[in-house]
Amino acid sequence: MVDFIKFTKHACAGSSKLKATTAGHIYNILIEQDLDNGSVVAKGDYVKPEVYKAKDSTGFAGKIVDVAANGNFYVEVEDPGDAVLLLQVPMIYEEYTTAMQHESNFYNANGDIVRGYELYKGDIFELSKEGFEGTPEKGKSVTINSKKVKVED
Repeated sequence: MVDFIKFTKHACAGSSKLKATTAGHIYNILIEQDLDNGSVVAKGDYVKPEVYKAKDSTGFAGKIVDVAANGNFYVEVEDPGDAVLLLQVPMIYEEYTTAMQHESNFYNANGDIVRGYELYKGDIFELSKEGFEGTPEKGKSVTINSKKVKVED
């Protein structure tokens, strides 16, 4: 049998407990590379009304505090720095099979304008293992490396 469709598993993220969902800033961020949901950037230069470029985030520190029932990890923000969490509602149009509908098939493409949630100390967001650089484990500290959540040794 020929496998003519290859599925690449992308990171999935959730706004488990983010201040920005009720009282903080949600920015429109123009990305200039393919990025998964759960990537962390900073608000960059102004592009046009309500749209800013993405740039590398600095100063973020967090901790993996728990594992969700679905196997994803809860990350608590200890120091947000200038971090903005990219979290776009997945738009998946392919309906040929149920495998095509999985959220892990979705990513944000270069040139997309993506919803970015400003992070605050005490926020908790959910992230699948594909969103981490390194092996995520409960209790481990995390930082940001090139827009990806990095698990510290």
